Amino acid sequence: MNLAGIAVNIYRDQLTNKKKKQSEKQQTGYNNRLGWVFVSKDFTKETTKAVRTYGSLFNVSKDYTYFTPNTFYRNDLRRLSTLRWINAMSIDIDAKNDQNEGITLPDVQELITQAGLPMPSLIVQTPSKGFHVHWFLEQSKRASDKLNAHYSRVQTCIAEMIHGDVHAVGPERLFRLPTDENTVFHSQERVSFDELCEWFQLVQEQDQQVVHTYKKGFCKGYESLLKHPAVQKILEGVSQGQRDTACYTLALAYKAAGYAEKTAEQYLHNWNQKNTPQMRQIEVKRKVKSAYNGRFHAPSAKKIRELSGMLFSYVIWEEAKPREERTYSHIEEWEGDVLAFIRAQGGQVSGSQRDIADQITSSVDAEKKIPYATFKKVIARLEEQQILSKRVSGKGRGASTELTILDEVKARRAQSEASKREQDAAPKINGFNSNTIKDTVAGGTALPLSTGSSLVLPKETLTPVIVSTSSTHSKPAPIPGNVPSAFVSALYNSSFVDGRFIFCAWGKIQLAFKAFGVTYHSLAATDDYLRLAVDAVGLTVEKKGSIIVGDFQGNESFLKYLFGTMKGLFKNYRSDQIRKFVEEIEGLSDISLLHVAMELEDDLKADRVVDRELLETKLAEVEREQSARQRRKFYQKQSAFDLTSSINQFKLLMKKDEI
Repeated sequence: MNLAGIAVNIYRDQLTNKKKKQSEKQQTGYNNRLGWVFVSKDFTKETTKAVRTYGSLFNVSKDYTYFTPNTFYRNDLRRLSTLRWINAMSIDIDAKNDQNEGITLPDVQELITQAGLPMPSLIVQTPSKGFHVHWFLEQSKRASDKLNAHYSRVQTCIAEMIHGDVHAVGPERLFRLPTDENTVFHSQERVSFDELCEWFQLVQEQDQQVVHTYKKGFCKGYESLLKHPAVQKILEGVSQGQRDTACYTLALAYKAAGYAEKTAEQYLHNWNQKNTPQMRQIEVKRKVKSAYNGRFHAPSAKKIRELSGMLFSYVIWEEAKPREERTYSHIEEWEGDVLAFIRAQGGQVSGSQRDIADQITSSVDAEKKIPYATFKKVIARLEEQQILSKRVSGKGRGASTELTILDEVKARRAQSEASKREQDAAPKINGFNSNTIKDTVAGGTALPLSTGSSLVLPKETLTPVIVSTSSTHSKPAPIPGNVPSAFVSALYNSSFVDGRFIFCAWGKIQLAFKAFGVTYHSLAATDDYLRLAVDAVGLTVEKKGSIIVGDFQGNESFLKYLFGTMKGLFKNYRSDQIRKFVEEIEGLSDISLLHVAMELEDDLKADRVVDRELLETKLAEVEREQSARQRRKFYQKQSAFDLTSSINQFKLLMKKDEI
């Protein structure tokens, strides 16, 4: 089958035979079935062209190499947001950088059969001896955010099953144009999208069964991660485009398995020699440092699946202990410790609930702290029994909770009963067991920054002054795990070591950014914003002093100045961004300026926007520039008209004088 037959098979009535004249458009109206096909020479925007007729597609096929099986409603943007019709499920099977070496068409067909997938409609071989596999849909599907996301999930699963590239996913992607020379298989077979979704659901159910067996019989600890075939495959080396993710993922695997940071770094330097090409040594070092100082405790199972191309899931389990060997198996046993802590503070304590919970330890084992979820249940039970009152002031991360003992008689009775239960049960070490889940490690949990941190600690000769907070507890609270390490380091290096103070300072930073419409998640994930926050700490220390120097002027003064400084720095930063943007758009052509406006509009439609106000201001500046250009063109035309009119009047007067 030639390109013409294949194209008609894919697009059907989404392309026309010839371009419509303006008069025909006025008679027939707008056709919402039509779509634009993008073709490209080498994946760059400059070599991309959009076509809407079969004739145009056939003409450009001689000069262009790639095409989009799915069509778009705009001819200037090839994005998910501009998709109109999904016509095919397409998979890229690479055969380069030691991936799928020597793979043949029969191998691909065998993989498809083993995966339980239907026969494909088209297979194209690439110059690198890889393959592009296409399943044409029986009915084209109208694109939507929900459908696009599920398409990518199904596409990723198919790629995993047939050794495809799990990074080359998305309905907007380009694939090699089929020709008589590179088409190695074609058929009249079509598949419904629902059939592919049912296949995907079946695979997921089978995967869950594999995970269940894996939990029960295989993975007994984090150290077994490094022995898993999927991780072993990654340890054999990866290609360019996967190295950064693979290095970070493996570093987390070594971290979870209990290896020291230096040991893991040495292993990964050896692993890097197997990569093609190798990473720079400094990049390996940075990835390891990021993994060991970051909030993740173990690698993502999804990333291991993507990098290895193998099915992989894991959960760490412990053996369930007999009932009589458990310590603190009842929530009542924690009630006594909570009441004892509040009584030690004079019957009342206030501050962040997490900070309070972090200060409460077991009366049986001083190293054991109350879990935050258990703490909330205990407080709710004590409130219900009218032993304790809880009052919350403020909202969100800046909220403060005040806990007060109401009935001392009930409190003493509750604490006495808890102590009796503790004495009846002999305290034993809580060891490993096989029926209690320990941690689901797809992403891991946050770790405190006190271990393995890159912070520069104050010199031992200095005695840090503990910053006072709303809590009367004398010991410094631990560093909050949800505060970025760079910000913590900036305060810690000036001997601000109390986690309560660091928590309050980070809250002021968040409030400053919130005043400009920037959310917490955007703040923590944006390097420029974190740099500004660290700069704000430095300027505040210069003005309001620090503990390490001994000129600290107090909490309230410091935090208030930090808030104002952060707002000022961000205001200047945003103004600088707008100034640079205006300078850039002034030199653009009218067409390029229009494209910038459309891209800004698309960015503003996204669910999560880092700085919406900045994008809106940029869009307003583009509109001002467009209006200014229109005015200039109008005045230029008007001036030319006035000059022509004056010349004509002068000529007329000259003729009259001659008469």
